[in-house]
Amino acid sequence: MTLRRVLPSDPADFLRSIVPLALLAFAAVEDQARLPVLLVLGVGTAVAASRAAPVRWAWAATLPVALALAWGGLTSPSIATDRSSCTDPASALASMRIVEALVVLAAVTILAVVLRANAASIGLRMPARRYVRWAILGFLVTGPVALIAGPYLAQPFFGDVGYELVPAAIVPALIFAVSNGVSEEVAYRGVLLHWSARVMGTGPALIGQALVFGLAHSGTDVSGSPIPLMLALGIGGLLAGVIALRTRSLLIPIAVHIGFDLPIYYAFACPN
Repeated sequence: MTLRRVLPSDPADFLRSIVPLALLAFAAVEDQARLPVLLVLGVGTAVAASRAAPVRWAWAATLPVALALAWGGLTSPSIATDRSSCTDPASALASMRIVEALVVLAAVTILAVVLRANAASIGLRMPARRYVRWAILGFLVTGPVALIAGPYLAQPFFGDVGYELVPAAIVPALIFAVSNGVSEEVAYRGVLLHWSARVMGTGPALIGQALVFGLAHSGTDVSGSPIPLMLALGIGGLLAGVIALRTRSLLIPIAVHIGFDLPIYYAFACPN
């Protein structure tokens, strides 16, 4: 099996692989279904792995994302509206994001051991030197641009979002953004994309992970219809997936993702 195969080679396995992906998509849009779907996906993965069925890769691919979705529904850190935690590296917002990232990455590690998959199988590898430079440039550009333009970019989706660019808050903001960027890229563009592609082919896996990524961002805090936001993030997930496949590494998607997530911390912890 290879990621260069754009279409699935076995139609039967392809149809079987749609089941866990469809369950994951349903959990992404239905908050109440996230924990039950996580349990179902866990059982399905265990059964498929015990039989060494090829579709075990598709079932296992969905678990880290399902875990992150369920975890987000169970935990909601209190945020001080008076900005008292804005510059605190141990703020609830930053700390809970670290914990979530560690939980997701631990799950990925366990699955990799069970399936005997290495880090390179999910794009955790250092790319060619030119791509390393692009990753650094991507973060240096997207980070400042996102911080400055964040309120304007968020306004169509979340209404008035204002925050103060407190210099000392960059430390907890980086902690939050790194935790979120690494865990989400590993879960979506790493595991979900690469392992699903072993069964359903690169093309369907690429579209599938982008679809779930977009659906997962249809939160209740969106003002008006969530469809524009889901489309925007779905397209972003698609582009990130293409880059991950083209460079054979998650480095650029992670770097850019971190840059884009910096203003999220400021918006919650350092509001005007």
